[in-house]
Amino acid sequence: MDTSNLASETNGASEDVDHEAEEDDEIQMSSQEVLESLQRAWINEKFAPDLLPYEESLVEMVMIQLVHMEENLASTNKNDLLYIVHRMEVERIRFIVASYLRCRLQKIETYASHILDTDSARPSDAKRLSDAEHKFAVDFHESVENHFYQLVVRHMPQNHQDDERIRRVVPNVDGHVFARARKNIGEYSLAGGEHSLNIKSGSVHLFKYRDIEPLIVDGLLELI
Repeated sequence: MDTSNLASETNGASEDVDHEAEEDDEIQMSSQEVLESLQRAWINEKFAPDLLPYEESLVEMVMIQLVHMEENLASTNKNDLLYIVHRMEVERIRFIVASYLRCRLQKIETYASHILDTDSARPSDAKRLSDAEHKFAVDFHESVENHFYQLVVRHMPQNHQDDERIRRVVPNVDGHVFARARKNIGEYSLAGGEHSLNIKSGSVHLFKYRDIEPLIVDGLLELI
C-alpha cells in the first residue's frame, strides 16, 4: 500500500493493517517452525544408521516457501544488503533439503535389499520410502544384482547362486547414538526390558539405536 494513502486511512483501516502485520508474523513463525522441523529430520537422518520415515509434507512445505522467497528476490535490488542476506538464507535452506535427500539416497544405495524387504513388511501407513525412493530402490537393486550376477554369481556353484541374503548389507542398529529428549518421556525400558531410564525433557543420553528408534520416529527424541 502506498505511504501517502496510509496517512489518510481511518483508524479502523489502520487496525486492519496492524492485524495483517500480526498475521504475517504468525506465518513467519510457522515457516520457521517448518524449517526447524526439516532441519531436525535432516540431523536425525544423518545420525540414524537405518532409514527413517520420509518427511514428505515438510519437504513440500519448504519447497513452496523457497518458491515464494525466489519470487520476492526477483523484485529486489541485487545490490541491496537485504537481497544478499535473503539469498544466503535461500541457499542455506536449499542445502538442508538437498543434504537430507542425498543422505536418504546414500542409505538406499547401501542397504537397498534390506530397506525394500523391511519396508514391504510394514503396513501402508508406516512405509518409510516415498514413491520415488521406492522406484529408485527397486531399479538400483535390480541393476546391482544383474551386474553382480554377470560378474560373479553365474560362475559360482549352483547351490550358492541364490544366497542373496548372505551377501546383503544391513545397517548396524546395535551401534550407539547420542540423543536429546524433546519432551518428558518418563521411565523407558531399554535392552528388551533389562534396564529402564527416566528420560526428562532436554536431557542427553547415549543409547543403543535399536532401543530408541520408536522414540526417534515419534519425535520424542532427536539425535545429536
